Amino acid sequence: MRWWQHETLISPQESKEPVPPPASKLRTSLRCSGNWQNPPMRTLKSIVALVAAAVIVGQLVTRQRAVIEPKDQRLPLLSNSEAARVLVRACGNCHSNHTDWPWYSHVAPASWWIAQHVREGREKLDFSDWERYSAGQKRDKLDSMCGLISTGRMPPWLYTTMHPEAKLTKEDEKAVCAWVKEQTVAAR
Repeated sequence: MRWWQHETLISPQESKEPVPPPASKLRTSLRCSGNWQNPPMRTLKSIVALVAAAVIVGQLVTRQRAVIEPKDQRLPLLSNSEAARVLVRACGNCHSNHTDWPWYSHVAPASWWIAQHVREGREKLDFSDWERYSAGQKRDKLDSMCGLISTGRMPPWLYTTMHPEAKLTKEDEKAVCAWVKEQTVAAR
């Protein structure tokens, strides 16, 4: 039943409920006061402003990078073999002190993420410190190396996407696993 069909006729002025202004008047009054914007546009502007501020602040913050300048380009553990070339090509950037930092590793926030991954990689296995590992540590690292490479967990897919030269072929995997077996026997 509508208000005009009701037994007691009540006009909108006598009603206790407020009657909203027409939508066009509301938009006009908000536009004039400067408070009206398209909500998705306002959200987009906020996101862009936050990202810009994060990049600017990130560039000002001191970079804590895991940089160690190499004195010698050869790695102590590796001989001049096919496995050595594969490990340097595919693993050396993250698992040694011979990191070749790409241009995007100097731009925050990507620089923070990359530096963290390199630090974590060196903590787990650092070919530059191979001679400092005990015989037990060497065995543990060698035992996991072939398995990680064979299952495709190393090198990570995101790294190989940005560095296609680090992708390992089946021959590369076989060479590394053969070298690992050789080193495991030597470490015992």
